Amino acid sequence: MKYILTFILLVAPLLANENMEFEDDFLNSLDEVSEIATKTKLNIDDTPSFVSVLHSDKLQKLGIDNVFEALRLVPGVQLKKEISGVPVVVFRGVTQKGEVKLMIDGVTINNSYRGSVYYYLDFPIEMIERIEVIRGAGSILYGSGAISGVINIITKSSQNSSKNKIFTSAGTYNNYKNGAIISTNLENFKLTLDGYYQKNNKTVKESDRHLKDYSIGINIQNEQFEFISRIKKSDIGNAYGIFGVVDEYNDKYNNKNNSFFTQLSYKDNINKNNKINILAGYTNYEQIAQALHTSVATVDANYKENSYFSEISLISTSLTDNELLIGAKFESSKTLQSEWFLNSTQINPISDPDLDRKIYSLYLNDNYSVSSDLDISAGLRYDHYSDYGNSYSPNLGIVYRLNPEIRLKALYSHSFRAPSWVELTDVKLSGYPDLEAETSDSIEMGIVFKPNPNNILRVNLFTSKIKNMIAKDSTGHYVQDSQNHFYGSEIEYIYSPNTKTELNFLASYIKAEDEDGNDLADVANILASSSLTYEFDSHFTFGSLLRYVSSSKRSTIDPLEQRDDMKDSLIFNQTISYAFKDFTASLIIKDLFDAGTNYALPRNSNDTDFDDDGRGFLIKASMEF
Repeated sequence: MKYILTFILLVAPLLANENMEFEDDFLNSLDEVSEIATKTKLNIDDTPSFVSVLHSDKLQKLGIDNVFEALRLVPGVQLKKEISGVPVVVFRGVTQKGEVKLMIDGVTINNSYRGSVYYYLDFPIEMIERIEVIRGAGSILYGSGAISGVINIITKSSQNSSKNKIFTSAGTYNNYKNGAIISTNLENFKLTLDGYYQKNNKTVKESDRHLKDYSIGINIQNEQFEFISRIKKSDIGNAYGIFGVVDEYNDKYNNKNNSFFTQLSYKDNINKNNKINILAGYTNYEQIAQALHTSVATVDANYKENSYFSEISLISTSLTDNELLIGAKFESSKTLQSEWFLNSTQINPISDPDLDRKIYSLYLNDNYSVSSDLDISAGLRYDHYSDYGNSYSPNLGIVYRLNPEIRLKALYSHSFRAPSWVELTDVKLSGYPDLEAETSDSIEMGIVFKPNPNNILRVNLFTSKIKNMIAKDSTGHYVQDSQNHFYGSEIEYIYSPNTKTELNFLASYIKAEDEDGNDLADVANILASSSLTYEFDSHFTFGSLLRYVSSSKRSTIDPLEQRDDMKDSLIFNQTISYAFKDFTASLIIKDLFDAGTNYALPRNSNDTDFDDDGRGFLIKASMEF
């Protein structure tokens, strides 16, 4: 109750003044524009997909520090951590790895090894312009892995108007971060370099949660060409261990992830009705992990893969009232190294070192304006995988503008996830049946109500079934003989009574069941948050964030073991920011009332709570020039 009373006391006096005049740029900012759903710029309420756009400047006023924390402010998204401390983003109750596609400046981060993306979730918010998110399926444009969501991190370096910036922060657990974004013009090209380094020595209940992480990026662009490249290296502690043995050594057992990508793209108008986009790139991923096994043996794993890709797409408006997208993509991935050692003795790796994969993709999507009030979107994607077969991904969407204040939306989509190389290797060695792609059929319906410029309400319902689910059986091997059902609703309300105040309220109800109707573990039924930003004067801004996550069924090592419920959580964060000209400083208090966060993760039969600590402090400063 103290959290709610605190939030009400902060909100009530600030919302009393609704009569201030609106500025034109403020009104325009309420119409969010995104390319993630159609690869063309559209108001997010005019696309049948359900899209959220998170802006860095607003996130920083609420004390958000990285991508992982930012995704809390997306309806239907639950954050959790694995036993090893690895962060996981759960979209609409889907907890398996590889079900969410993550991109940075349009380049896919998911690896073929496990489909993992966690090593980019700590990317600093200071480096980001905005985060665009599809809630729900997105395979029509993005292929495998876009079953429950798509995330595109758009960096400041990719923006034409990016300013020079330096930033620093320090906080609890000797947490510190430093970085910079530097741009210059070279004749017709803009050159931007960015980079950061962050570190902490976090330890909770003797478990090592340390972080060492840095990234360096380059962006060169003009009106037609863009070259981007980024290297990112991270080193994190193993927390309660990959095998359930607590990591008590800050400098001995680590999970290191190294990622590198580069991409060259060309965009131009063939004529006034046709636009072409050609790109080619390369990605490389490496993991070096050390951990203790339950037999008190030392396990070392070394893995590396690379991928080459090229894509061409055409956007045409030659047909009256149609916007047609046609594209083709080729990708070739290969394992470069896959080795596992037990007490320095080499054993069978969990991923076959000889695996490679070639993917051929074709996609077509058309947005047809039947009238000024009705748009219909229809598309089809075909993917051929050299290591398992073919997949088709159709979709059909409708947007109907009932009147200037109300939009109705509906979407059907079919998506898929190709088996990861770890999964394919396991069934090969165990003699289990070959794996097919997981497939998802989803139906979504929603309403957007915008009665005036300072109020907007979005409500949607969703249901999806994922067939051929790939999961471990009681013996620890991957099998594919079940389907899961997900359904629920999401509400988003934004209230901006004036240019100084914005109140956001998000609430989601999620029901995730297996084919027998049993609740899936680690999925909270209710997610809710309220955030308030208020500019007290030209210098001070207050940001408050209240987040609620309901209880969930605890996961267990033995699938036949009786499961109890994890407790719910209610966390309150408070941020105070000071700005003077181009300088900004912030004091952030996370979990102000020291409630703590627990995750429903199994370790052993006597100790099942995963404690992620409580109150923390952070001081930030940045300057643009």
